[in-house]
Amino acid sequence: MNKNVIFNVNKEILASIAEQAADEYADSSLVLAPFSGNASIYAPAKKGKYKGYHRIKVEIWIPEDAIKGEGTLSDFGAFAVLRIPKSRIQDHLVSE
Repeated sequence: MNKNVIFNVNKEILASIAEQAADEYADSSLVLAPFSGNASIYAPAKKGKYKGYHRIKVEIWIPEDAIKGEGTLSDFGAFAVLRIPKSRIQDHLVSE
């Protein structure tokens, strides 16, 4: 499980990540797609695989006529940007 979460991300960092993704995969296009349907939100589990992690499960829907070919799902890469009130984030993770 990837545990890399970056708090207090600014627009320059997002621009840099987008630029790196665009440069690294020059044959790809960045797509902005909203989360669709209902999100499932889970409090941290006390034991097991998801112990100690808040979980948010979402879906992103892309119209079938927007994608060409078969098996293209293996070509997708994605990350989420969340808005969380600073008052809800542990103090040591928030910088001004």
